[in-house]
Amino acid sequence: MSTATSARGSLGNLPAEVTSFVGRRHEMTGVRRMLSTSRLVTLTGAGGVGKTRLAQHVGLEMRRAFADGVWFAELAELRDRDLVAVTVAEALGVREESVSPDAPGLATFLADRQALLILDNCEHLVAACADLAETLLRACPRLRILVTSRQALRIAGEATLTVQPLSVPEADLECTPADLARYEAASLLVERATAVLPGFEVTDANCATVTALCQALEGMPLAIELAVARLRVLSLDQILERLTDRYRLLTSGARNAPARQQTLRALVDWSWDLCSGPERRLWSRLSVFSGGFELDAAEQVCAAPPLEAESILDLLASLVDKSVIFRVGDGPRARYKMLEVVREYGAARLAEAGEQHDVAQRHCDWFAELAHYGDVHWASPDQAAMMQRLRHEQANLRIALEYAVSSDPPEVALRFAADLQNHWFVRGFLSEGRHWLDRALAMPPPAHWTRVRALRVASWIACVQGDRGRASALLTDAKDLAATLPPSPEQAFIPVIEGNIAMFAGDHAAALPLFEQALTGFRALDARSGELWCLAVLGLARGLASASPSDGYADLAACQELAAANGEVWWRSFALWALSVLRWRAGDNRGAADAAKESLEIGTIVEDEQFTVGLSLEALGWVAGSERRDQRAAQLLGASDRMWRAMHASLSSFRSLHDFHDEATSQVRARLGDRAFEAAYGRGTALPTAEAVSLALERIPAPRTAPTTAAEPARLGDLGLTRREQEVATLVAEGLTNREIAARLVVAQRTAEGHVENILSKLGFTSRAQVAAWLASRRT
Repeated sequence: MSTATSARGSLGNLPAEVTSFVGRRHEMTGVRRMLSTSRLVTLTGAGGVGKTRLAQHVGLEMRRAFADGVWFAELAELRDRDLVAVTVAEALGVREESVSPDAPGLATFLADRQALLILDNCEHLVAACADLAETLLRACPRLRILVTSRQALRIAGEATLTVQPLSVPEADLECTPADLARYEAASLLVERATAVLPGFEVTDANCATVTALCQALEGMPLAIELAVARLRVLSLDQILERLTDRYRLLTSGARNAPARQQTLRALVDWSWDLCSGPERRLWSRLSVFSGGFELDAAEQVCAAPPLEAESILDLLASLVDKSVIFRVGDGPRARYKMLEVVREYGAARLAEAGEQHDVAQRHCDWFAELAHYGDVHWASPDQAAMMQRLRHEQANLRIALEYAVSSDPPEVALRFAADLQNHWFVRGFLSEGRHWLDRALAMPPPAHWTRVRALRVASWIACVQGDRGRASALLTDAKDLAATLPPSPEQAFIPVIEGNIAMFAGDHAAALPLFEQALTGFRALDARSGELWCLAVLGLARGLASASPSDGYADLAACQELAAANGEVWWRSFALWALSVLRWRAGDNRGAADAAKESLEIGTIVEDEQFTVGLSLEALGWVAGSERRDQRAAQLLGASDRMWRAMHASLSSFRSLHDFHDEATSQVRARLGDRAFEAAYGRGTALPTAEAVSLALERIPAPRTAPTTAAEPARLGDLGLTRREQEVATLVAEGLTNREIAARLVVAQRTAEGHVENILSKLGFTSRAQVAAWLASRRT
């Protein structure tokens, strides 16, 4: 598969809009100018000054200048410098072959790309970010990097811009409501106040107070937002009075700290003073969480004398009311977060109280048990909900794993990392799983089954990543250690991994007896999860090893039945995908498509599931190629490739699948021609997962008044498209950008953009990818 082809046409991963972005026109112009002359620009400034939002807004406005997209990598919640490259690779959707993503790997991926990479919140990882930026810029001549950090990276060629607070009225200046509209701080204050109190406006009566507040808060966006949140319980005059009183106490503070940092600290100090003793203690203990938390976690981690578990809910509610923490999302389980400056403040108080170690230990214990519960209850109706929760707890898992490998006994760290095996695998977090397993395995080796388990999970990940030499070495270590230990149910997993290594290498005959041995062991133990795994891979291997692919049907049917009986969805989805491959090999295209589509339907129950969705898109691409629906085939292959890149994996690690892919791709390419194939493939890679699944299930949303066929551009006139819009729609379907369309039609780029917007409106679509996918589906 072509990595270069697969990334073309992507717009990156920026949000659709940047909320609460006020003013900053001067800074916007400055950053754009600096990026035109410098390949590395760093935005520095105090915490809470708005560096992140400025960077995001610059990225949004400059997307058209970067053909290969603008990409945003958030590093605030990352603590391990060894995971900087992994996190950036995850944001980029980089595909890895046999090793975890690193700076050289990212450099290879970005070598010929015209892209903007935004690295956000780098101050706590300056050295690692500097090393990565230097490597990428040296190897990628068309790459630009925009960094936000409280300090510069200090490498050659770096241009820096200090982000200043929002503009505020000068001291002692009397302003009218109309005057205040010219100041950015006042505009933000009014915007946020309106969100708290709908109908709020600046009047002659409150204008002086608004002016004084902006001056007192010195234009700090975060300070303004924290202060205005108090409008739920205080008036503007009360907020100003308390802020002014508090600031007078700063005269004895650290003189070497910037004034803006002192004022922000004072604001958080004030929030702390508003809290009761129990609320403060909970605030400090909650600082151990990263990326948010749920109520049950807070009750377990934070409940210790003098706080009882029964009091946590009421205290949590009080902290929400005081805007110390806030609820995020609207899922079935309430989730809470705190701003980073508030979390850091609480962490400092926790250290002062001497509770840091104890709270960190309880945090680690809680998430280790959560991982263990998820592993034990994998083959159950709780599977989808548990996978969703672990996905939301990714930042907390990192913090807890770091504590485990640094402070806990080796058995705890080994079990913790291995218990997350399904999380690493299903989500495609293969490199991260390997990272934590390697660190746990590097601890003093205990003669314990937890080490055997960690070795075989690490072996399995290496196998999926195509590193068969490493996989075999790890499994040999596991077998050698297992031979010295008393019997354990863990022994049944060793032949599963050994069979998978053989199957991935294409030796299906060698894999079969190993899978059968493991299946016997799992059934004797009544171990449902292991039995499901064995049935799925046994059916696939049996069908691939035989001249009659139907030989594998029975095992796959048994896997589906067992999964359904236990409320399990993932292995059921995998077995359906495997069935689609065998049916396709048997020439049953209709049956193969039905199985792959059913796999997709089931697989999407697990939020953000990557593995079986990518496999099923690939299988449907093969089916479409066999049916000579070549446009559809190329798009599905492209969509699958994007999924594999997002997983940091590749079909090349599975020899038989890779051969099938190459065969299908070469046939489709030969019939379409290189240009048409690349265009269709690119349209597939540009599809978001939901749209790719809709395409695969042949549920592309129809235009409002779609004609029965739209094979020729002229028929698009039935939808109200002008002749020129018909031409543009056809070029969109070929995968051309607005700039390329403008050049082809010899019109201004703005004109081309206007035509595309009109087309989207008339067809009732929201993205150009939908236009391309719909036209392609009508041609096949």
